[in-house]
Amino acid sequence: MKTISLYISIVLILFSTAPVSSIACTEARLKSKDNSVVVGRSMEFAQDLKSNVIVQPKGQKRISKLPDGKEGKKWTAKYGVIYLDGFGLDIATDGFNEAGLSVGELYFPGDAQFAEAPKKKNSKAISNLDLPLYILQNFATIEEVRKELPKLTVWGEKLEVLNNIVVPVHYSVYQEDGKGIIIEYSNEGLRVFDSVGILTNSPKYDWHLTNLRNYVDLNSENVPPAVIDGISFAGTGQGTGLKGIPGDPTPPSRFVRAAAIAYLSEKGETAGDIVNLSEHILNNVDIPIGLVRDFENGTTFHDYTQWIVIKDLSNKILYYRSYENMSLRSVDMNKLDMSSKGKRLVIPVRGMGSGIVDVTSDLKPASN
Repeated sequence: MKTISLYISIVLILFSTAPVSSIACTEARLKSKDNSVVVGRSMEFAQDLKSNVIVQPKGQKRISKLPDGKEGKKWTAKYGVIYLDGFGLDIATDGFNEAGLSVGELYFPGDAQFAEAPKKKNSKAISNLDLPLYILQNFATIEEVRKELPKLTVWGEKLEVLNNIVVPVHYSVYQEDGKGIIIEYSNEGLRVFDSVGILTNSPKYDWHLTNLRNYVDLNSENVPPAVIDGISFAGTGQGTGLKGIPGDPTPPSRFVRAAAIAYLSEKGETAGDIVNLSEHILNNVDIPIGLVRDFENGTTFHDYTQWIVIKDLSNKILYYRSYENMSLRSVDMNKLDMSSKGKRLVIPVRGMGSGIVDVTSDLKPASN
């Protein structure tokens, strides 16, 4: 019998504060029987991100600017990358590079805490919004990222389009073989966790891992009938092994639900199989407009699934779909010039029709 208890593979530390409300994002890493690795992620947000898919070849020169206009961390990209931006800013909310390294930036409200922008030693300073692209353009492995993080001063950048708040985020990083880490900056400073392949939002990652202990009995097999005084009481249909799995859209519930589905489902033989499975997992956490809402100064905000991405790290293919168009579209890095001579390319995530295909003309007479 497969149970989710095997999913808990590291020492769990109890986190004592209660969950806070958060903007909803969900991520799951999958591995097929041929060892292909796929990372799927949903992006939920209330404001329209107006995201684009960006293809940026290697060789780009970048500078992370400080609030006073001074120059912080500088680098020249060692790797070409494909990523999704937000609000028209050249930041990576999600993406991967030529080496198969993936980075995801997910909301982490109430817990994220970054450094102040430094007055000195600016060469090691980078904003929390520039960090994902810095990682993607410079590193190929988790170990390289682990060694670099303590050297950096990651400060909290205020985003004008979001009323000058410091965007509270944490990060996932996976390498081509599927090994991953979760990076969090909080009141405890920098903490790096080994990933169990799932990430949502607040609370802190170790809280979510502890919370999985409450669901170790979830399994894919139906519960056998109970016999009481000679009378057999069978479950009312399929899925009794998953009785009690949380179904609400809060981050703790989505974490457990995504973990259970990712672990208990058949992985399939190839990358194509787990790309399909990734879609099914993300369908389970999809939020339509109006289902989740909040109010501020008389304005209603609807948190909804603006897009999803599925990153095939083994074959270097990005799949994505938008709220308006549920059809998967793909960008194949292998067909692009990622050298320093290659061109920067862009395509909006939204658009390209409704995704509906009219097959009326393909109907054929039945044989009987």
